[in-house]
Amino acid sequence: MAKDTPSMAKNKMRRSLLAIVDPHPSPTEIDLLWSYFQSCCAYCGVTITRDSRTGHVDHVVSSALGGSNCIYNHVLSCARCNGDDKREEPWESFLAKKVSDRALFAERHARISTWLSRSPGRSIPPDVRAHIDAIIDQAIGDFDSAVQELRALRKVAPDDSFKPKPLCGSA
Repeated sequence: MAKDTPSMAKNKMRRSLLAIVDPHPSPTEIDLLWSYFQSCCAYCGVTITRDSRTGHVDHVVSSALGGSNCIYNHVLSCARCNGDDKREEPWESFLAKKVSDRALFAERHARISTWLSRSPGRSIPPDVRAHIDAIIDQAIGDFDSAVQELRALRKVAPDDSFKPKPLCGSA
């Protein structure tokens, strides 16, 4: 398992803070997603076993690009499509790369489009989003300052000062 880095922590902080005003899908909504996509990747069509951990609830428009956490901004995706192949690419161009058969492309495009159209269309007003972003940026800035202070302490401390002390009675 990868070790947490300050960069990873900042990403988690940003997503966690944003989820306060834009919550992640509920377990019931995720069940609905799995059912709608019939346990198959929306892009490549591979069957996904729910307990295999290879199924991802993938943002269609990433939160980094202004997408919401609404269930209707997500599709079911296999690990390969979500993790290795798609990244930040728009879903329609990604789907076109994944599916060369025109009829199959049209079928998958229609399924995804129908799912996305169920979104209530509520979005955070731009002025409120700017305020949210400012609050999150301040929290990230405070975190960055704390990281710098801790790194400075590490530099001035003797090399062995962070090592555990020997237990009583040990040689």
